[in-house]
Amino acid sequence: MKKILITGAKGFLGSNTSRYFKNLGYQTYGIGHGGLSVEESQKIGLDYWKKDDVSIESILEFEQKFDLIVHCGGSGSVGFSIEYPYDDFKKTVDGTLEVLEYMRLYNKDAHLIYPSSPAVQGEHPNSPIKECYVGKPASPYGYHKKISEDLCQSYSEKYGLKVSVIRLFSVYGEGLKKQLLWDAYKKIQNADSEVLFWGTGEETRDFIHVNDVLSIITKLLKTDSKFVILNGGTGLKYTIKDVVEMIRDLVNPDVNIGFNKQVNIGNPIYYWADLEKLEKYNFKADIKLEYGIKSFIAWAKGEND
Repeated sequence: MKKILITGAKGFLGSNTSRYFKNLGYQTYGIGHGGLSVEESQKIGLDYWKKDDVSIESILEFEQKFDLIVHCGGSGSVGFSIEYPYDDFKKTVDGTLEVLEYMRLYNKDAHLIYPSSPAVQGEHPNSPIKECYVGKPASPYGYHKKISEDLCQSYSEKYGLKVSVIRLFSVYGEGLKKQLLWDAYKKIQNADSEVLFWGTGEETRDFIHVNDVLSIITKLLKTDSKFVILNGGTGLKYTIKDVVEMIRDLVNPDVNIGFNKQVNIGNPIYYWADLEKLEKYNFKADIKLEYGIKSFIAWAKGEND
């Protein structure tokens, strides 16, 4: 039986990854912060859960060799990185280094999947972002992800480790209780006449459903490349205004949407994935945003009930 280790397995992407690979017949091991009861572990498809920091020692305590490691652990917030840059570095960079050094010393044949972010490239014109574009990160979060990517490449080239980096654009799906879709749902649901959002509304994002992210991970398992960086998006851009209005129309159609015109520090204006590299892996997103938002809102309403 194949074995997978998921760091940050309690989080949104980690728990979806765990459930998905459990259904594929893998034995699933998770490590990260926060307690999980046996029932909660089973619900997200985890056979073994360890509440701990991601470190060589904590991984070794499983006494297993893993076929696949999906490193979802680390900071996921631009705002957190701006407020607590030291903590963000420790979570993102140190955790990645521990996983790579563990692999180098004890588990050389594992395939590491590292979810990164286009935040490593910073500001970009309103056009699809290619993986080769070298920009300047706009936040500590982006810098720390960039350092982690460089570590992945270094360990792959120097020690022959197999590492696949996916720069995930705006991941969403049922179960995610933060970020734009959830925040917009809560605001609009509770509003009387008008809701005000950050920015101009003309910022663009490329939204990808978590199920499509799992599809990319599955395709990467077949790659022969020792090191690859791929965009994880749909190749479609939507303005924040478009998305918020879609949610408004489903939740509270009489509400007016406004924007405060203030710049959201650390968040680039345009995010839109170029898919030329990803399409070589025969990937095409299955879930259209309009359908995905309908499913998300149906789930969110159920959570409120």
